[in-house]
Amino acid sequence: MTSRGSPLPLLAALSLALVSCGDAPLTRNVGDDYLNHNGPAGRIEGTILYEGPPPALDANGVPLGRVVLLLFHANNPPPPDGFATTAASLQAIPATRLFAGATALPGGRVRASVAFTFPSIEEAGEYQLRAFYSARSELEGFHPLFGVRSQPIRGDVGGGALIDPTAVAAPRFVTLGVGRAVTSASGTTWTMPEQGSVTRGVTVFLGLPYPDDRPVFRVADMPPPAGFAVAPVAARPAPGAATADYAARTGFLSPAARTLVFPSNLPAGLPDDARMIAAALPSFTLSVGLPDGELPAARNAGVVFDNAALRFTLGPLYRPAHPTLLPVPVSPTMFAPVPWTYPLVLFVKLHEPTAAERAVLSQPSPDPSQLASIVTALNQPEREPGVAPVVLFGVMVPDAGLAGVFTLPTMPVTAREARVVMSPIAVQIRPDGSTVPIAPRLPPGLAATLAALRPDVQCTEAGIPAGRYGITIVTRAGQTWSLPNELSPYAFPPNARIAAASQGVVLRIDRAPPTAGYVCPMPRTP
Repeated sequence: MTSRGSPLPLLAALSLALVSCGDAPLTRNVGDDYLNHNGPAGRIEGTILYEGPPPALDANGVPLGRVVLLLFHANNPPPPDGFATTAASLQAIPATRLFAGATALPGGRVRASVAFTFPSIEEAGEYQLRAFYSARSELEGFHPLFGVRSQPIRGDVGGGALIDPTAVAAPRFVTLGVGRAVTSASGTTWTMPEQGSVTRGVTVFLGLPYPDDRPVFRVADMPPPAGFAVAPVAARPAPGAATADYAARTGFLSPAARTLVFPSNLPAGLPDDARMIAAALPSFTLSVGLPDGELPAARNAGVVFDNAALRFTLGPLYRPAHPTLLPVPVSPTMFAPVPWTYPLVLFVKLHEPTAAERAVLSQPSPDPSQLASIVTALNQPEREPGVAPVVLFGVMVPDAGLAGVFTLPTMPVTAREARVVMSPIAVQIRPDGSTVPIAPRLPPGLAATLAALRPDVQCTEAGIPAGRYGITIVTRAGQTWSLPNELSPYAFPPNARIAAASQGVVLRIDRAPPTAGYVCPMPRTP
């Protein structure tokens, strides 16, 4: 939740307050199984310091919006620093509290502060605290339950518990310990004391305006996808016994669902050469914004953006090397890594229905509330306990080939359309934030290259984990947009007022047998 902006004169003169962590002064009925219904929990206390544009006001001159505090696990922050798709917890403070004692500054800016408490942190550990001021009314501003309104937009002001609030180009966040740390030879573990824990003296700085809208996008019909099968799903037959398969395959309950289908193992005939295979990887085109006919639906849902002004900004470097695209040979003995550039493209594996959910879906007349809950879950990233998240990475290029990423000039390129090339190597995210690549069988030369680069690579006959994947775009400012989302006509109970069919696209990987002659990457034994 960070963005570029102007240095903060006041905040430059302030050093981050010392953060203290201690047991909470609470009395609990330990011997009576917490009869007060208040199990041990942590909280964070501190001050929000704001220096930025004046708040938006309603007709009565009352500040609009709220300050949103988002708590993330330190080992898995949100993109682009990590892969978290949702905060561990959140709190909101009305703008009226923050700006109650605001003072005017030169240049039309204001300065304000307010004390905050972030309570009910149940899990001990290390966290980051990120924040932004949502400068809109409740009809258009931040909404915690809807992904299309859960992030900062143009005009909001970002920040968080920062190590250096003047480091605008690359903000870094303080690691906050909640609970009690126990260090041993095997590492550090965190426990929550029976009386709870308080982390005090945390300063949250707000002063980094977001200059851009979120990267709203859709999958373009032309030019057509390459390497994917486009599958409009046939209408499910009556009675509802087919609903289980229908929803499990698409995440939707309507023929409006559209999927990009890719096999879990690579097709035959691929060249055994990193440069040549780059041109054969699956790809499709994205367009910014929504079709004009869908803009009223977005407005009805309170989703605010300037459709005409939206652009992809291609080229800013995120990392020198893409994590799952193999280096390309530039000479018989030299390889060039594929640069990992913004916007980042992530394909996040979505929730698979459990046995209990399939039972509900297979009922001829399922309970509407249960059905809505299940279909909602099917269109969200997998959060089932014990199931490690899986992500595929793409790269956005200005033409139809991966070679375009090498030709991006130093200055970023803006475009209303761009091609996305998908890597056929998945990544499993472990609880500690580390990643393990998962590869299908590959042509022998490519398999040897991957094994040398990532000896920890996993490979089975199943190939890439099968299932449905959402598509997420991440900008340099950390703003994201994902498909499918709540604007999908049948992602949630149908509501024609907010139905935008372009937002109902999902990627599906179907199980396919491995190709003869392809092999698993195997590290060389000494």
